[in-house]
Amino acid sequence: MTQWNILLKSLGFTDSEAKIYLISLEMGPSSVQDIARKAKVSRVTTYAVIESLAERGLMSTIQKGKKTNYLAESPERLISFVQSRMKEMESTLKEVEAGITDLRLLQRGEKPVVKIYEGPEGIKAILDDITSSIEDRKNAILEIGNVDSIKNIFPGMEALKPWRSELARRNIPSRGLFITKDEYTPRPGANVKILPKDKFNFTGDITIYKNKVALYTFKGKLVSVLIESEEIAETLRQLYEMAWDGLNKSSNK
Repeated sequence: MTQWNILLKSLGFTDSEAKIYLISLEMGPSSVQDIARKAKVSRVTTYAVIESLAERGLMSTIQKGKKTNYLAESPERLISFVQSRMKEMESTLKEVEAGITDLRLLQRGEKPVVKIYEGPEGIKAILDDITSSIEDRKNAILEIGNVDSIKNIFPGMEALKPWRSELARRNIPSRGLFITKDEYTPRPGANVKILPKDKFNFTGDITIYKNKVALYTFKGKLVSVLIESEEIAETLRQLYEMAWDGLNKSSNK
């Protein structure tokens, strides 16, 4: 019986379920009291186990007058039970295969969180997140953008002054790679390079800070996307450093 106890538990039976099923097979139709006494478990546990086994088609009830006895189904029912379990496992396997990408992200410790905003208020929401997320000077802000496109949305950039002033007050460092037709005065603590007009022409903006990346489109419908992902942020941060260093080398030639 020990071998069967181990086999049943490998099929997902609890210790009590395996014990009571095997004892019921051995005893034949019996009362709960007798089954519980033989299995050396409480009547409450025995009732619960019988109900669980009955739901799986492995136990049934026999009524004798006013007395209710319980009977384990024939061992052949185990074959049907195992076949049913196999089908369930095949279905589970398909679900795991379909979601393997999510599992890989979980293994790396993160799953990107993506938020999408529309209109100028979306930009302000991200600016609020930048100022609230960055707590000290160790967290620099990296930005690539088209200053003229931003000015078209916020004329004179007056609406952006509260955020610029707050970052300046806290002395948060930032670097910017910008294209613009006009003169550009960076805020205190910002290091800016103006990209050559004859080589670059884009209307969007990318801001990298902490474990987040903000993407903005300024042409057509105004859409802002905020991605929270350590891996994505670090990848773009290193690409930014490559671009920054590349401009340093080209200017030194």
